Amino acid sequence: MSVTVITTFSEKNYQDYARHFFTSAQAYIAKNVTFRLYTDVPYITMPSNFENFILEEACPELTEFKKRNSHRTVPEGTKGFLKDAVRFAHKSYAIIHASRTVKTKRFVWLDADTEILCPLNSDYFQSHMPKGHDVAYLNRKNKYTETGYLQFAANKKTKKFFDKWQWYYDTDEIYNLNGQLDCHVFDACLDLIPEERRHQLSPPDVNKRHFDMTFRGFMCHYKGDDKQARDIYYNRALRKK
Repeated sequence: MSVTVITTFSEKNYQDYARHFFTSAQAYIAKNVTFRLYTDVPYITMPSNFENFILEEACPELTEFKKRNSHRTVPEGTKGFLKDAVRFAHKSYAIIHASRTVKTKRFVWLDADTEILCPLNSDYFQSHMPKGHDVAYLNRKNKYTETGYLQFAANKKTKKFFDKWQWYYDTDEIYNLNGQLDCHVFDACLDLIPEERRHQLSPPDVNKRHFDMTFRGFMCHYKGDDKQARDIYYNRALRKK
């Protein structure tokens, strides 16, 4: 196996939307891909190429970060989530842990509000990050990166990048960035990867639906209200295959 796909979700999020992702992953992720879940409760019945980590057992630094910053309030309103560092820290620590523990040369992050539409094997994932690159991501012009899909090389060259990513949380420096999403931390660390070793995935001049355009026919991403209208959005995505 040369690629590991990782994600994280809480039990509540599983009931709300991640169950669609988990079910589609079991149906469509090929046996030559390792699929790793970071969760808060164990999932026992899974295919042989699936593995399950209890997130806060694997990442005690996440627990410390949450306790240390539990007093911070998140602004109300539709943009309040941009300041919710604790909520999005789960994703960051899962990615950091994976960077140090996966046994494959590459790993892919997928948000758990994604759904897979057809069989995906190792070659498919590898095709989105050409050889000689250390990161592939959904860039956006004049806006923070969309991190619903990320692909990384797990090697010594990217170690400083992931160490810096964790540094932003362990020192609470994340609160000095313009926003507190994992996306803002990713962008703050990106200079540690030479430009020629970064691969941008988004179609030119696209700032909306860039995930769905990039992975059209293979995966779709339920953002915002799409989670509540999943059946409608899913059927629409299938028609576009």
